Amino acid sequence: MTAARREIAIEALKSLVSGAYPWKTGPARRLKLWSDVPATSRPACFMFEGGQETYSWNEGATPKRAIDLKLFVYLNAKDPAVIGATLINDVMDALDDAFALSGADLAMGRNTLGGAVHHCRIDGKTLKDPGDLDGDALLIVPVKLILP
Repeated sequence: MTAARREIAIEALKSLVSGAYPWKTGPARRLKLWSDVPATSRPACFMFEGGQETYSWNEGATPKRAIDLKLFVYLNAKDPAVIGATLINDVMDALDDAFALSGADLAMGRNTLGGAVHHCRIDGKTLKDPGDLDGDALLIVPVKLILP
């Protein structure tokens, strides 16, 4: 039963990220290499689930599980008129908007992904490579899902 809750949570995150930006590819749950994602298929988003999963226990018998995922975003900055950092900033602004609290979540102070998780947030340091040297811009965004 625990695995099903994980899948529900991850699919809810995928739905949130899907509507955050006009992706040409993804978000997909299987990470691809740069060479497998042509510039014409970007912006592309991949959810990497190879991060850590931790358990924390309080006085009760039910642990909180924290699942760390990473969003890998590939952007096309090969056009000399395109500034890769601007593309990255646009994606980050869109993700910030998508993860913003509203409605019942705002009242609770946490993003529940429609009740699929206890809390979901961008959590940690992002990695930004604007692609100034090769035109391949990269953004890696850490996301934490906390399941009850």
